[in-house]
Amino acid sequence: MSRKRKKQSPKKKVVSKWREKRLATIVAIFLWLLVSGFGYVWCRVQVVELGYQLSEIHRLHSRLLNDNKKLHLELARLKAPERVQRIAIEQLGLKQPTKDQIVVLK
Repeated sequence: MSRKRKKQSPKKKVVSKWREKRLATIVAIFLWLLVSGFGYVWCRVQVVELGYQLSEIHRLHSRLLNDNKKLHLELARLKAPERVQRIAIEQLGLKQPTKDQIVVLK
């Protein structure tokens, strides 16, 4: 028992093709909207992530500037002539040079 296909009238073929085109258009629009939506969400996630990274880098930069300032103060304190002279006298046993020990170079 095989079924015989009835031939579609030309009008039904046109309607069928129109529906197929319409369905294809709707699917294409839906896919475009879906891809666009995912693209937008991905961009927003990237912006938020970069914002967090920028904030962390700013915090690190501030901390490093503060450490640099402290190190410059420490260096100035360690290089102070009074400190160097005191260490030379107290710890190394050095004395002030006499006039005959000083040699002026020209």
